[in-house]
Amino acid sequence: MKTIRMKLCYIGLITLWVWIITGCGGTGTAEQNDDNTIADSTAQNDSSSVENDTTEANLDYIPVEVAEVHAGEIASYLLLSSTVETENIVDVYPLVGGIIEKIFVEEGMYVKEGQILLQLEDDEIALNEAQAQVDLEQQEAAYARLEKMYELYGKQMVADEDFERATFSLKQAKVTRDRAKLTRERTTIRSPISGVIAARLVYTGNLVGLNTKLFVITDPTEKICRVWVPERDLPLMKVGQKAFVSSEISLNERFPGWIKRISPVVDPATGTCKVTIGIRDGKNRLRNGMFVRSEIIIDVHKNTVLVPKNALVYENDREWVYMVKDTLAVKRQVEIGFANGNRFEALSGVDIGDQVVVVGQSTLKDSIGVRIVSLDSALTVALAGEQTEDEK
Repeated sequence: MKTIRMKLCYIGLITLWVWIITGCGGTGTAEQNDDNTIADSTAQNDSSSVENDTTEANLDYIPVEVAEVHAGEIASYLLLSSTVETENIVDVYPLVGGIIEKIFVEEGMYVKEGQILLQLEDDEIALNEAQAQVDLEQQEAAYARLEKMYELYGKQMVADEDFERATFSLKQAKVTRDRAKLTRERTTIRSPISGVIAARLVYTGNLVGLNTKLFVITDPTEKICRVWVPERDLPLMKVGQKAFVSSEISLNERFPGWIKRISPVVDPATGTCKVTIGIRDGKNRLRNGMFVRSEIIIDVHKNTVLVPKNALVYENDREWVYMVKDTLAVKRQVEIGFANGNRFEALSGVDIGDQVVVVGQSTLKDSIGVRIVSLDSALTVALAGEQTEDEK
């Protein structure tokens, strides 16, 4: 019995010892795990802090879009408004009156010189021509008999007065026949020039007279515009001087032209002089009556410093631009020379190759930090984000 108790005590001690050792080992591992977890959290927090600091630093830079200053050619010009006309425009009138039998052309059709446009009824006129032809043949026969008698018998049978009278009658009959023939030919209305039918003003069955306008024909190959130049600018004008014409219909296209004529007189009421500009429009895109802007080139500067006009900032009655140096926007005053619609000549302030701010300069100050972006890429990213949200 005693031996059994000693064995039980011995087993209990061993069990207690194992439990103590196991418990201490587990406690140490948990503490170590806790320490590792705390270290990882601290590292992550430090990394997040660095990233946040970097992001906040980047947000301090103002996004801008830039353009490069380059060398090129720019012109000074006189800008005037006008309308397109054709150098050759014809109003077609009939030379004889009558009823319209048939019309062969319509508005917008191209016609050649001599092409038939319209036909008038000519029944009565044809009869008059036939009657005149008969009268002519009768006079020719009478003249032939009289001439033969004159040759055979001379003045004994034919008086000089009768022979002269027959000669004049024959000539008069020929004139009458020719007039009747011409009248019949004029019932066929033909185009006096090659061009386009700009207007048809009559219809089949209309009774027309000598004062009735039938058609308006224009020659599209020779377009012009007439501008009125102030007399103070007349010394700058000369025949052959280069010009450009642009329309609101095609703003991106400028049609080349030249000064064709300069009026020798000045209108005393307006103090202006009429200048005619010829237009080269090979594709016939400009239409008669279209409103256009005419640019008469006064002078040209070549190989000069050109800056986009949208880079300008106006402050204290002066012109400035912001130029990007590294990550800073540097404010520079510029002196403007020639200028046109979208660029200007910089006489001072910037050099070729400089980058100037063209979008975002209204919020800038001198030496402020900026970062260069592209509006196109930013818009693409924004649209992609909106599309992703819609898909969600």
